[in-house]
Parts: sequence; structure tokens; C-alpha cells
Amino acid sequence: MLTKEEVENIKLEDLQRVHMIGITSGISSFVATYLLNLGVKLTASEVNQDNHVAKDWIEKGVLYAGRHDSKYITEDIDLVVFPNGPIPGNPECEKAEKLGLSTVTMGQILGLVSKRFKTIAIAGTHGKTTTSALITWLLYKEFRELPNFVIGDEILEINKSFNFNPYSEYLVLEACEYKRQFLDRAPKPYISVITNIELDHTDYYKDQEDYNSAFREFLENTELEIIYDSRGENIEQVLKDIEIKKLDCKEIEAMYEDVTAGLFGDYNKENVLRACGVANILGIFADIEDFPGVASRFQYIGEMENGNPIYLDYAHNPKKVKSCLRAAKERFPNKKIVFIWQPHSIERSLTFENDFAKSLDDADLVLIPNIYAPLRERTLYQNKLSDKQFVKYLKEADPKKDIKYTKNFQNTAKELSKLGKDHVLVFASAGDLKDIFKLMDIRNE
Repeated sequence: MLTKEEVENIKLEDLQRVHMIGITSGISSFVATYLLNLGVKLTASEVNQDNHVAKDWIEKGVLYAGRHDSKYITEDIDLVVFPNGPIPGNPECEKAEKLGLSTVTMGQILGLVSKRFKTIAIAGTHGKTTTSALITWLLYKEFRELPNFVIGDEILEINKSFNFNPYSEYLVLEACEYKRQFLDRAPKPYISVITNIELDHTDYYKDQEDYNSAFREFLENTELEIIYDSRGENIEQVLKDIEIKKLDCKEIEAMYEDVTAGLFGDYNKENVLRACGVANILGIFADIEDFPGVASRFQYIGEMENGNPIYLDYAHNPKKVKSCLRAAKERFPNKKIVFIWQPHSIERSLTFENDFAKSLDDADLVLIPNIYAPLRERTLYQNKLSDKQFVKYLKEADPKKDIKYTKNFQNTAKELSKLGKDHVLVFASAGDLKDIFKLMDIRNE
């Protein structure tokens, strides 16, 4: 791997051949499109090719139609891009290191690209994707063309999670804090937007102070201004020694109190205020009332045969779960809320089990088919907490709450088919829960 100094000295225009290990994420597809625009000869490999993004890259002649293979790594490649670092046992990573080729992570090369734009970087424990999408939308409405953007899920109607526009000076970038990745991806933000700073990813961060230190380092690199909400936990502590111009959401609220972007819930009100803060700094009109929403953020999916509406949300930490259910109850005060929940990660379920138990107040019925375990923890955490143990803990923490362990998607679908007309179904997952829709009779309007 190249050193930090060596990475900073890379001149993208001088690259002739680049190979990317993985290309279907929004980040990698954005970087790939940027490099192609520079005239770089680009190749890529990808394990999962059963999606429209992979098929597009295959048609463009960039993506090899096959899994990772050492034969794709040749001596004439100037730069090999790893996903987040060397992957143990990956034949392409091993071949690149054996040949002594220059290698960087996807985050590092994105950082080289992001420094070429006025990057609006959105960071925080939750709310990043919706806030990023709102900011993208207001720039789109102002300039009548999509800006550069890379966010965590697709903006509805646009149906894209990334866009490259060589004529736009702005890049809206969802900056993930996991393993301090945002320091690579957005090394010099033009505007930094902080949603909140509540401890997460405890498989990496030791404690809240360790988490705070990452955000402090990220914010210290901001060029123009920081948008934050002084009412949030840990915010003031992180900002106290940073000498950069700041805009508090309390000030923004007085100026944009009537802007809602058609979203429900207090947490979405906060997201809207942050987007309006960006509009205020840039001196543009916050025209976002027709915001179409983001995939998997209280997204309307359709309805059951008997008329039960179905929504899909990304809620995967305690505050997101609580906020999602509060929004559902606000929108449907006279309905029973059924929360079909696939907790995301064994580590998070273990660390925040008490907070999760307190987050389910607004659900009338909770159905849990399983805990989704990301690849990174399937060996480390697999024996530390079972699905059944977690559900048992939740039921013991609140015996009056109707919580059922359904064991799989098939059983869950059967339970849902028994419901009466007075129920609203809210599915919440950052995993593969939406696969259950294939087992359900859903009508789309």
C-alpha cells in the first residue's frame, strides 16, 4: 500500500491503466466514471454481478464478467484500487502485492477526487443519507442539473445513488465515520454537515471519546463552514477547540421553520434544517418541498391485499428505530404499527441491547426473523449472541410488549397474512429483509 504522502502525490491525469477490485458501490462507480472521463483505461472485477450496475459496467467493457481472478492483475497496471484495504486470500490483492504494484484504497482515491470539487460532506451516526439527498435535491432545483453526488442509497425518481457531472463545481458526499473512513474520502470538505455524534461501530471505536476524536479530526479540515446542532449530544465537546466558522441549526430553524420537504418525524425535521443551512451558506433558495425521498427511508412500497400499507426503512441503531416508529405513529395515529425488524449486526445488538429495548415503545407488534450479520463479523461474533437470545432479552425487558421471534422470512410472511385492516407494516433493516417482499402479495399503486 502507498503511504499517505505517496497517495497525495498521485496525479490522476498521469494514470494510464487502473484496475478496481469492486465497482458496483456508489463510491466506486463514481470514481470509475471520473477516471474514465480523464481518459484512463479502466478495468474492474466484482463478485456480485447480479444487478443493473454490474451489467452496465460489463456492457461498457470495464467489468470482467467473472469473479476476482489473479489473471486480471498485470504488470502494466499503474494503480490497483482495493475496497478498504488488502483482502486476505483475495487473488488480485495478493498478485498486486507480489508484483509490487502501486495500491490504494477506494476511500483514498475518492479523497483525491473530492479535493477537486467544493465538497459538501455529511457525517454523523444517523441521518446522513436523507440529509445528503436533500442537499443534492436543492442543488438540482437551483442549477437545473444534478450535481456530483455519492450517497448511501438511491434518491427516488432519480433512481441513482451517485452522479458525475463534470460541469458542476459541487460534490455532495455522504462521509462514513466507520474506521475513520471519512478522513480519506473527504480530506478537505468545503462545507461539513454534522448530523449527530452518538457512539456506534463499537467493533472499532473504544468509547465515546475515541468516536469524538475522529469527528474532531474530520471537522478540523473544513474549508468554509460547519453546520451543526448545538442541542445534540457530544457536539459542543467536539467543536470547542475548532476555529472554523459554524452555523447552528437553532439559527437555521428561525429562518426555515415552514420547510418540511414532505417528511415526517422530528429526526427528519433536523435533516431538513441541515439542508436549509447549506442553502443559506451558498445563498440559494431551499426549494425542496417536492423532494421525492430516498430508498429505504420510510419508503412506501405498496399495500397488502386487504389494504395494509407497507413501508421500508433503514433503521439499524436504537435512535433510528425509535425515530422511525415515532414517525409511523405520527402519520398513522389511529392504526396499529407492526414493526418487522431485522436487527443489523450482532455487535450492535450486543452493545446497545438496553437501548434497543427502549426504542420499541411505538410499536404494537414486533416481528423479528433474524439478526443480519455483515460479512466482517460472521466469524468473530457468530457465537456471542443468537437471534433467539436477543428476542428473549427484549421480551424480558418489556414483558407487556408483543414481540415474536419468527425464525425466518417464510414464517414472518405467514404472520403478516393474518393481520386485520387496521395495521400499518413497517419493515426495518440494513440487511436483506426486503427479500421477504417476494413472499408477499403486494399491490403497488
